[in-house]
Amino acid sequence: MLDLGNKPLNQFKMKQLLYLCSGVLLWSCGPNSLTESEVSEFAITYIESQVGGEDAVEDYIAGISETAMIWNNPVWKNKPKTFDASNVDGRVFYEDSIKVTLHDVYMMHDHANVMGTIQWYVMGTNTYYRNFSGIVTKHNGQLQWERFVGADHSQLADGFVWPSTEISGGDQAFRAMRQAMMNLDHDRALAMSDSLVEADPNWASAHLGQLQYYWFKKDVDGLAAAKAAALSKLDHASRAEEHLIRSYDPDREIRIQELRSAMMFAPNDPMIRIWYAFNETDKELARDVVQLAWNRLPQNGAVNNMMGYLYMDHLKDMDKAQLHFELFIRANPDVTNAYDSYGDFYVAQGNNVKAKEMYLKAYEMDNSWTASKEKAEALK
Repeated sequence: MLDLGNKPLNQFKMKQLLYLCSGVLLWSCGPNSLTESEVSEFAITYIESQVGGEDAVEDYIAGISETAMIWNNPVWKNKPKTFDASNVDGRVFYEDSIKVTLHDVYMMHDHANVMGTIQWYVMGTNTYYRNFSGIVTKHNGQLQWERFVGADHSQLADGFVWPSTEISGGDQAFRAMRQAMMNLDHDRALAMSDSLVEADPNWASAHLGQLQYYWFKKDVDGLAAAKAAALSKLDHASRAEEHLIRSYDPDREIRIQELRSAMMFAPNDPMIRIWYAFNETDKELARDVVQLAWNRLPQNGAVNNMMGYLYMDHLKDMDKAQLHFELFIRANPDVTNAYDSYGDFYVAQGNNVKAKEMYLKAYEMDNSWTASKEKAEALK
């Protein structure tokens, strides 16, 4: 009786199991199903092919879903963004090579979560290190990234000079002014500084662009007036802002002292380190100070520019000098000073043809760089 009674039930269960297995088989063999090997190959090949400038753009866009969400450096206070193919600029693919190491590929039928590390290289030197996690899926038979999160090693610090202002857009405007200052675009930095001072009359570090302009122009009266105005607003400034402002002084010893103090409160700020290296007479120490900035921000034009001149003019290592001038121009092709500096390098190498080409390119980009034109005309 037990056997007879259980038989129909067992047959029913077996039928259920058969249907279930059939469903799983069909489910796992659908047109968009994935295998671990193809996901791994796609992830590595897709990322490592992102070199070569404009030649990399088409495949880069093709490998990202139209509905993809990208979250770069979530250590900052930002949010994921929908991928916008119209903003892809081939100039960002300036590295020579990329190495991808996968740590985990977790299969989820028609999706896979991929974790790994990306390392970018220029002239054999590792310039960027990024850990990432992303979701790969298949659309119309083509593998694509559906989600991607990346965290750069260089972004894991906040020891910078931040602006003490509450005006809308103040942070972004301050960064733009600093960028102009570090690229030695003095006229632009001055204009931006003037506008920020007007926008927030209580903002001390808004005067930084003015201070640098007058210091480089050797305008003693202008420097004194701008510094006095900035110092009158220190009640609203951070300690890092205060010491950076005080560092714009005709006395080199005062500059060094104030910049050392500024680095205590903003140890990762590249502008402070560059300004310090410019004033430091011990050029090996200057190199070590800027090296820390380069370790975090290897794409920063001003950092590479300072490193290039330190190696070229003082430490006599032309290979390393070229690495930094090359990085400057590759990562910052719109910066006039990148071409002028590379021109100086080629002069030091005795390559007047390339030097003249660089100087004239700088002048072509910005006719206010008359010194570049004069240097080109002086070459035979």
